[in-house]
Formats: sequence, C-alpha cells, structure tokens
Amino acid sequence: MNYLAHLFLAGDTPESLIGNLAGDFVKGVLHDDQFTPGIRAGIRQHRRIDAFTDAHPHVAAFRRVLIPEHGHYARVIADVFFDHFLASSWPRYGEVPLEAFLDRVFAAIDPHEGELPGRLRHIYPRMRDEGWLRMYADIGAVHLALSNLSNRLSRHPHLETATRHLIDSRRELERRFHDFFPDVVAFARHEEHPGNVRPE
Repeated sequence: MNYLAHLFLAGDTPESLIGNLAGDFVKGVLHDDQFTPGIRAGIRQHRRIDAFTDAHPHVAAFRRVLIPEHGHYARVIADVFFDHFLASSWPRYGEVPLEAFLDRVFAAIDPHEGELPGRLRHIYPRMRDEGWLRMYADIGAVHLALSNLSNRLSRHPHLETATRHLIDSRRELERRFHDFFPDVVAFARHEEHPGNVRPE
C-alpha cells in the first residue's frame, strides 16, 4: 500500500491518519514513550495492513506481472500502482470526491505538521502542496513518482520503466486490484471496529 491507500484505510481521527501515513517512516519496535497512543495505533494498523496485503493471493498475482523485469522492486512498484488504480477509480470506493477527501485529510493533519515523525515532516508539505495524491490517477505522474523513487535508491533501478504495464498489462492489473481492494477495506474496517463481523 502507498500513501493514498493508507490514508483511505485509516480512521477519521488526525492521530489515525498521521499514524497510517507515518508507517513507512517509523521502523522497529514501537515504545510507549513514542508518539501518542492514537498515532502508535495508526502505525500498527499500517503494519497489519501491509502484512495482510503481502499475504493476499491477488497481490501476489499482481506482482508476478512485474517480477520478470523488476525482481524484488515489484513490491515497491505495485504499491505505487495501487494508488494509481485507487485514484483512477475513486468513485467506486470513496464516499466523497477525491479532492474533498484530501482536503479533509490535510485539514486534519495540518495542525500537527510539526509533530510528524522523521522524514515525513519534510515530505508531507510537498505531498500536500505539490498535489502528489491528486495526480496519481495520471500515468505521467506515476512515471515521475517512480523516477524520483529510483533516484533515491542506491542502484538507481529505473523503476519508471514499469509504467508501460499500466498500458500493456492494464486489464489484468486492474482486475487484480479490484479483486483485492475490497478485501483490504473490509480488513481495515474490522481492525478499526474489532467487535464488528467482517463482511464475507
């Protein structure tokens, strides 16, 4: 899961949004003196969602399309592609338009911007002000995001070349995404309200 998906799957509170967004920026064991209880719960939810995603058969099939060319980077590419398919089919999952959802998310997080953990404190303003999450529906934006990510990796693996699969293999990838995403939504909702029965 990437930024947009984790925010979508988070609870409505600022702490849940921050924790779910911060999950990739906080490593190792969480201690009781780290963050607030709500942010710690959000980070733990982020990690459980990632574990659920990694174990899902449709995600494995999604990544198999990418593995021959990109090896272990297929996981990273798939996470960005998930945000693309979520953004490009937002009305299927979101209760309000994407723009309204993001406005609500940023309004909730902005008062706590100075408290964001680690590198997220520096990345969040760019994510918000440069419209990263709004642009994921565009294949060109996905290409740029993967190119920027490649430049931050030591081997500069040119992950952006994978964007051809959003055209060449789109039908299969999109089908796999839509087969998987309702399951992770149900999982996240159950995590948020554990007394509820998960939908079958």
